[in-house]
Amino acid sequence: MNKFLFIILLTNFLFSQEKLVIDEKYLQTGIDFKEKQYLVFNDPDFYYSKKFDSKSWNKNTLKFNETPKEDNFPYNFFHIKGKNYLVHNGCGTVYEFKNDSIIRIDNSFEHKNQFMASPFVYKDEIYYFGGYGLFTFKNILTKFDFKTKEWELVKYSNYKKLPEPRANSLIFQKNDKLYLIGGLTDNFETNLTTTKNIKLNDIWELNLNTKEWINLGELKDKNSINFEYYNSFINNKNIYDYGKLIEFDFDNNILKSTDPRDKYSFSYFEKFNPKTNEIFYALGNSNDGNRKLEIIVEDFESYKSDFTNEEELFETQNSYLLYATILFSLVSFGFLLFYLKKRIKPTYENKITLKDSNFYFRDKLINNLSSEENDLLHFFLKNKNKSLPMNEVVDFFSKNDNTPYNTLTKKKDLVLNGLKQKLAFILEIDEDDLFITQKNTEDKRIKEIQLNPRYFSSLN
Repeated sequence: MNKFLFIILLTNFLFSQEKLVIDEKYLQTGIDFKEKQYLVFNDPDFYYSKKFDSKSWNKNTLKFNETPKEDNFPYNFFHIKGKNYLVHNGCGTVYEFKNDSIIRIDNSFEHKNQFMASPFVYKDEIYYFGGYGLFTFKNILTKFDFKTKEWELVKYSNYKKLPEPRANSLIFQKNDKLYLIGGLTDNFETNLTTTKNIKLNDIWELNLNTKEWINLGELKDKNSINFEYYNSFINNKNIYDYGKLIEFDFDNNILKSTDPRDKYSFSYFEKFNPKTNEIFYALGNSNDGNRKLEIIVEDFESYKSDFTNEEELFETQNSYLLYATILFSLVSFGFLLFYLKKRIKPTYENKITLKDSNFYFRDKLINNLSSEENDLLHFFLKNKNKSLPMNEVVDFFSKNDNTPYNTLTKKKDLVLNGLKQKLAFILEIDEDDLFITQKNTEDKRIKEIQLNPRYFSSLN
């Protein structure tokens, strides 16, 4: 037995390294506050660890692992009352990580009914909200009971006022309140969301004591969040990153943001350590094409940026009533303007035109597009007569290299959002009118996109 322990310790020592770079595949990070160490899981046979006061990472062999042998690691990490848990990201199986072993503790099964759910811990219990499974989106709240080792459905106090079913919602928890922002859903016909798009922008508050939902309003900046890729951390300050750091102040209805930084675009699995004031994350490398992730522990003071922008977070229900009143009082004036516009024939069509490889609007050269935005618009116009699957748009950015797909998707979203904002401003139209989006007729899971021919033409 002593000989075996010696071999394990020797193995861990030999694999000690200051810099940890691993292959890009699904991984999970965790913070073990009891043992004061950072953890990285991405293989069924071993895991990585680094003590809070150490500069080196250790590769540790797992003595025992009851998780199924898979290529990925589909589990969420939780640290509760000094213990570490790994829970299937589709809900169901629950494991405890201790003594270099991963041991199953639940009496449940792999539900696979809440993929992309929003997990959180309240009063030392694990909760999952929403998610997707069995071809439907969910707005259920489930909780793991540590006594029975089973999952249970949490009952709401009022079923007449609930968030629409969704997945990939952004959540923040403050005391006995849970804040829910947007997410992805199907085209449900309700009076709370649009049927044009599957992206939701509503904000809800759940009282975790009474289990009652309150609709707070809509995000004022509809493009501040991408719900396909998200990570929230530092719950007491409600920090989120997507191309830049964003802070949500629900009490004062304020949205703060920093200037963009590359690390905010390409980092994953961010976790904050309040004991050391450090941020723990994986950073993708988009330059060498080797599909690698570097695991970084950084002082939060060096990671953060100053908040340079501040605006209203959401449009409240009272705001809607005010806007409706103003709209009603100005309706006569609006009809008058509409009538005059119909009477006066415009000199130019409200279109962006491609001529000699350049884009023009009303015979004026458009020169405020970045090179990537310009190339993307050429790509869409070249394929103006067909709907493009979103994965083809992502592939457009690949340049035939091995850049990680997640990184390419983030880049696609940033460039496409920037292009939409600039073109909508030029044409003086809503961003949603620039493109025609639809689901593939054969596979409803595939989203397709196409330029709206009403606003684009080519003279080449």
